[in-house]
Amino acid sequence: MRTAACLVVALAAVAAASGEDHVVRPTPATTHFGGWSADYAPVTEVASGDVVHLWTVSGEPGQVPLDTFDVPEELQTIWKAQCGSLDGSQPDRSPPAAFCGAPGPHILTGPVAVAGARPGDILKVEVLSAELWTDWGWNTIRAGKGALGNTAEFADVPAETVIIPLDLARMTATPPWSRGVEIALNATGTGPFFGQMGVAPAPSRGVLSSILPGAHGGNLDNKRLGPGATLYLPVNVDGALFSAGDGHAVQGDGEFCVTALETSMHGRFRLTVLTPGSAGSTAVFHDISGPRAETPTHYITMAFHEDLNEAQEAALLDMLAWMHRLTGVSRIDLYRTASLVGDMAVTQVVNGRKGVHLMMPKSIMDAMAAAANDSGGWKSAARAVLAAAEAIYLDVQHKVADFLLICKGKCAELLAKYEL
Repeated sequence: MRTAACLVVALAAVAAASGEDHVVRPTPATTHFGGWSADYAPVTEVASGDVVHLWTVSGEPGQVPLDTFDVPEELQTIWKAQCGSLDGSQPDRSPPAAFCGAPGPHILTGPVAVAGARPGDILKVEVLSAELWTDWGWNTIRAGKGALGNTAEFADVPAETVIIPLDLARMTATPPWSRGVEIALNATGTGPFFGQMGVAPAPSRGVLSSILPGAHGGNLDNKRLGPGATLYLPVNVDGALFSAGDGHAVQGDGEFCVTALETSMHGRFRLTVLTPGSAGSTAVFHDISGPRAETPTHYITMAFHEDLNEAQEAALLDMLAWMHRLTGVSRIDLYRTASLVGDMAVTQVVNGRKGVHLMMPKSIMDAMAAAANDSGGWKSAARAVLAAAEAIYLDVQHKVADFLLICKGKCAELLAKYEL
């Protein structure tokens, strides 16, 4: 899968030298099929703050007629490598294996290493664009799956994939069941977005299925993470190893029947490494254990669990922790505020771990922070001193970790040699 990695790295270096975006096109060597792992080698490396342009592909293997739809050659090549044929059917497997033998169904472009990123840092992902590049998408129902897969009415519904034409000029879709009614791709109040964005999980986690969202990000399926949004992901391995894919032309909260309107997309992402001592980043580091995000208007926390009650509780507690550090307002007062102006929604109920996200308006949070900072003057000064002290402490921790990494076994030898 990685035979072309050197070529990709060379092309990325040329792009960086010319001041252009780093571009990664999807090939068997620059994608990973169905999983997330720290063992996947990076296909290119970029500097912190660089923009990477990722082209992604999507299609249900064996379900898209090549003589009817314009299937990108890149997707056919990836299907050939993973499934055994250009159309994604599995002529050498009987019966066919789920996901062509991969741990999950999604094709992800990457991973991209970000120079200088280390465990304990945060990768700041600014979504600059998310654009369609094929004139079709697809939606599938899988037998026994989805929000109603266990109900009497839908348990025996046969698996079926439906190909849906897309009008790229009008930004509409016309599903064959809609009786000719066009569905605008911004019908849910947002627009196309990447269902999957994430970093490599901790090495101890092994290979994770792309179906499950988690602390590494992955199958977030959050329609609010389109262009203009910023995603924060805790770094688990050197380089962070960012990937994206699973383009969604349109999706409502819930994603009930298993998939959205899936399609191939390309997007631009600015990848920036935040260290614990980075200016202005103290709040987002506070108690972070999974994805956080912001849009121009809201702060967003996300949580995932098989039980929606567990997920909503985790999303709310994470927001209280983050906003307390950001604003200085007490957690109990933020709890009351969330009840007044916070918006919680069920992101999806079909990815094994159900997703919940909570949105808090920046206009109110920032105003409360300003008011708290101006209370008597001394609070603002004290908070600034404490934030600076915390940043220094975390920076020292990083430097000690660096020293120990470089030193390793040499320290004991030096202590013995000089009788220290």
